[in-house]
Amino acid sequence: MRRLVIRLLGVGLIVTGLALGGLALLHDRQADGAYDRAQQSLRRDLGQPSADSAADRPQRPAPGAGEAYAVLRVPRFGPGFAPVVVEGVSSGDLRKGPGHFPGTAGPGEKGNFAVAGHRTGWGEPFRRLPDLRKGDALEVEREGRAYTYRVTRTKVVEPSDVAVVAPVPGRPHARPEKARITLITCADRGWDGTYAHRFVVWGELDTP
Repeated sequence: MRRLVIRLLGVGLIVTGLALGGLALLHDRQADGAYDRAQQSLRRDLGQPSADSAADRPQRPAPGAGEAYAVLRVPRFGPGFAPVVVEGVSSGDLRKGPGHFPGTAGPGEKGNFAVAGHRTGWGEPFRRLPDLRKGDALEVEREGRAYTYRVTRTKVVEPSDVAVVAPVPGRPHARPEKARITLITCADRGWDGTYAHRFVVWGELDTP
């Protein structure tokens, strides 16, 4: 079963790479306007946090593909950076915002909360991902709960390196012992004008 999950995640990573690379050159007002409208709609879907405790609120059903999943904040990028993360990593999902890899852990859960996003075009939510440094905070809010991860490392990888989204990144058959986060986007454009590689940020849940 674990091999099947890793295989499916690997296929998802490669498909996401195609989506990211294939749309990397699309960066016009129409695309960015569509992204902004999608984000506004997603924020309405998430609604405003309730004053009640998270335990007292009814749990929402799991989001479907392209639906609002969580909010990502990165203090290094300033208070205005707070994209809504959607469920799914298809090209259609990523046009709305960063996408959560189905089958990976949720925020705060033991395992790997893996998210992909565009670096150019469609709002370019992950444009500044290479600016992140070890120790930077990555804050994720879902269902009224906030989780803070700390960046541990970054790396440029091949699209075929499917182990980056494994429950224990780089060790596809290992059993996860802690909560991790992985953010994926395109690396810099290569000599041939394409975005053939992926830039990956890893982090671990910041626990008291």
